[in-house]
Amino acid sequence: MKRRISAALAVCLFALSVAANAQSWKIPYGSEKGKVAVYNSKTDPKFAEDAPYGPMAFRVYNENLWVLDSIGGRIYGFDQKNELKTDVTVSGLEGFKLLEDFALVAGASGRPESAWVADAASCDIRKISLVDGKELLRIGGRGSEPGKFLQINQLEVDAGGRLYVGDYGRTVISVFTAYGELVREIPWQRTGFAVDRKGQLHLLVWREKGGYFHRVYSARGQLLKSLHVGLADLQNARVWGVTANDSLLVSFVPAGGFKGSLQLFEITEAARIDRRLSFVPPASMNRFVADAGQKVFIAEADFATAPDGDFAVKNMEWEVKK
Repeated sequence: MKRRISAALAVCLFALSVAANAQSWKIPYGSEKGKVAVYNSKTDPKFAEDAPYGPMAFRVYNENLWVLDSIGGRIYGFDQKNELKTDVTVSGLEGFKLLEDFALVAGASGRPESAWVADAASCDIRKISLVDGKELLRIGGRGSEPGKFLQINQLEVDAGGRLYVGDYGRTVISVFTAYGELVREIPWQRTGFAVDRKGQLHLLVWREKGGYFHRVYSARGQLLKSLHVGLADLQNARVWGVTANDSLLVSFVPAGGFKGSLQLFEITEAARIDRRLSFVPPASMNRFVADAGQKVFIAEADFATAPDGDFAVKNMEWEVKK
């Protein structure tokens, strides 16, 4: 005789299953190994910045967490159990440290073997071995000419090893080979960008009469598509990723202005919003959203009250369609 499970028990089991599958990490603040450093009035009596600083970026790769310890000058890798597996110090940093962003480079094994790291102070980008911390390559430096940077905001790497650098200061995306040679520059409106599995570059362009347009460039720099998205009443667009079906993950300041939260949308090629969620972004952090396949992770941090609390990364649930 087959046993029947009551509806209430089925719901309970489903909820437990969802909770068990929800991935999250917590990392304490501090300067010791396995902790992330912060710079604020509590950690330094000479603090005179407009805002406190801590980890500026994180990524989730193959279910593992990678964190840029920006003030400590380190790259951390944690497994699913929150255990520290990689601890690499970026050498040669002078004075006040502030690493802005990083991009992982996978090897033949499919695991990250090196990382490009952007130094906000010197405006250069270093390629660092994740095995021994050795510096493999360095490009850029401060300047307004091609191949130089004024304010590095975002780094991405495609499957072919090409490096994409979003420069807020020069409002361009600079594309380099895996060996650091400048290939091209593409005009950019500081709207974030993403590179898909085909090596295609995705970004948003704002036009006053039409709102946003989703532009797609080939790996050779050719404009392949310009798709009208609209959403003219939303502000401060930032692209975070591209899904397997070529939908964009984009955050916006809601209509009416910023009131403590942002909206994250999954926007299809037909400009339809498939899924959405609202979240509170951490102040003074650069990369605070990570696209990881079917999951979206968001950082939770309060650098002003640190070292109280923890730096946390949590899997966010999309809002249920009504």
